[in-house]
Amino acid sequence: MATLTKAVTLSPSALSLFKDCSRCFWLERVQGIKRPRGIFPSLPGGMDRVIKTYFDTFRAKGALPPELCIDAFKGIHLYADQARLEGWREWRTGLKYQDPEDGAVLSGMLDDLLEKDGLYIPFDYKTKGSPANEEDATKYYQTQLDCYALMLEGNGLKTPGYGFLLYYSPKVVGERGQVQFEIQPIRIGTDTDRARDLFRRALSILTGPAPKAASKCEYCGWLEKFRK
Repeated sequence: MATLTKAVTLSPSALSLFKDCSRCFWLERVQGIKRPRGIFPSLPGGMDRVIKTYFDTFRAKGALPPELCIDAFKGIHLYADQARLEGWREWRTGLKYQDPEDGAVLSGMLDDLLEKDGLYIPFDYKTKGSPANEEDATKYYQTQLDCYALMLEGNGLKTPGYGFLLYYSPKVVGERGQVQFEIQPIRIGTDTDRARDLFRRALSILTGPAPKAASKCEYCGWLEKFRK
């Protein structure tokens, strides 16, 4: 049985892995065996960087960009503290929540933050090859937004029970490489109790034996064949 000798730090992506397959999560965290990965595309990272810069120019003006001047964002403002936001965007510091029971830490990098009536709304940019829909957005990013809400609350920033994803998908290419994007804001409800429960369940298996693989986990199936 594995023994944890120091405080554990997990990320929202680690908790998503735990939800997908607790055995893959255990193998990565306890034995250092990660799922096979292909080459990570650099375009989403580049998009993320330039979108942050774009939003920061409006933050400095105390305004929203024109594409967010719609009813869904009525009364909402960009979080004004640029220096603090930069710390939450950086992987070395990040936005953190420490569990009061065992000192374990949930840590993530926040893209952006919105404010409305003294409440703080997690806000994340996404790039996608085609227009998004709410069902898929919730399926893939519910845990991430739940975790951001928990981390914000852990830093004394009350959240309203929802967050926003802002999707950019390519629409048309014009002259000189000018790309027009479809921009879709999607509002998703958040639950800090759900994030806290998931965090604690993930922690609880790390000191025990390897759990069973998820029934549809192709990675565990591959690993078993490799070991034979």
